[in-house]
Amino acid sequence: MTSPRILVHRTDQSLDDELRAAVAGSAEVHPVLLFQSDLRSTIGAAKDFQPSIVMLEIGDDLETLKALVDESIAAAPDAAIVGVYDVNRLPASQTESTMMMRSLRLGVEDFLRRPIAGGDLLQVLQRRLSPRRRKSFASGKLISFISNKGGVGKSTAAVNVAVELASTHPDRVALIDGSLQMGVCATQLNLRPEATLVDAWQQRDRLDEKLLTQLMSIHESGLHLLAAPTSAIEAAEIDDAFLSRVLLMARRAYDYVIIDTFPLFDRTVMAILDLCDQAIIVVENVVPTLQTVRGYFDLLEEVEFPDRRQKVLLNRYSKRGGGPRVSEVARYLGRKPDYVVPFDRRVILAANTGKPFVLGASRWNKSAAAIRAIADDLELLGEEQFPSEPVRSPSRTVPASQQSAPVPSDASSRILGSEAS
Repeated sequence: MTSPRILVHRTDQSLDDELRAAVAGSAEVHPVLLFQSDLRSTIGAAKDFQPSIVMLEIGDDLETLKALVDESIAAAPDAAIVGVYDVNRLPASQTESTMMMRSLRLGVEDFLRRPIAGGDLLQVLQRRLSPRRRKSFASGKLISFISNKGGVGKSTAAVNVAVELASTHPDRVALIDGSLQMGVCATQLNLRPEATLVDAWQQRDRLDEKLLTQLMSIHESGLHLLAAPTSAIEAAEIDDAFLSRVLLMARRAYDYVIIDTFPLFDRTVMAILDLCDQAIIVVENVVPTLQTVRGYFDLLEEVEFPDRRQKVLLNRYSKRGGGPRVSEVARYLGRKPDYVVPFDRRVILAANTGKPFVLGASRWNKSAAAIRAIADDLELLGEEQFPSEPVRSPSRTVPASQQSAPVPSDASSRILGSEAS
């Protein structure tokens, strides 16, 4: 890695001096840099130069970027593709996280933010140089638990599914508490984290996969937790671009990444949806909740989050008190629940005592069986690959519970537990 060949495609020639300065003080690496400014010359250089890394300047022309990525990979298949960007030069309509997601979908594998620091460049080289492309680059599965309303057991479901997965895959499952203002995952796991997302934010200039795993709190099940901030004031500093970066690192470090969210449809939740392979929408069979969740489906449609990446979890299901049955819920929502977790007082008790219910429940318990079935499905997630789409900004940012328009859906159903429970 002492003298890697780096091909740089740029239109802004000031990037040349920036990169040279970034490597000038390094005793560990002395790259050979080759600069090009048009597509034909860059592709020709990739064939002749066979670089270890191709750096592409990212602007607002995604068609050219796609052509550069595709042709670079064809010309130099062992090269890593790294995007270089200046956040101050992004189009006003495009956030940093949106740019990163679109670039990732085109084949960009890593990013350098300008002005380029020597430490940032060295980290990219360490991550991306041989033998990292000798096999397919690992990418874990990201699953978010979302809701239009608090108090429906979303966090409890996320914690129990994560613990169940970790019991089968110890140290390969991460739970990220993205409910920045009032996260409860640590409490439900009876953990007192020494580090939270705030620590990751404070270390953002040197944050990488290794450091991220060091900030995790370890549960007895083998689950790794990155806890929510303990202070709402500190949480306000964390933006959607940083959270996207954390999730990208987490899915490189773990096989499964579960993320809990706050019931507010804002840019943070949009960034999570943009990355996740599946979103599990948690509802209860309470009429006021069902009335608002229909509008939540409408909002997901507005931001173009595809139905195939959505699952509906009917949580704490009970017929007591005249609550709608599963079939009535399906008619009301215009889609069948994919999962039904029956009401069990022991689930609430376990959450309050910090002992995940699924760990101590018998194999015959219907609520535990439903949780285990969700985990089983997540293990199969991704066997059929679909291209993902970025979510589009809604016309406004509002609490999701204020939405109320119905949306039809043809979602398939997997009902766990009977209506007779």
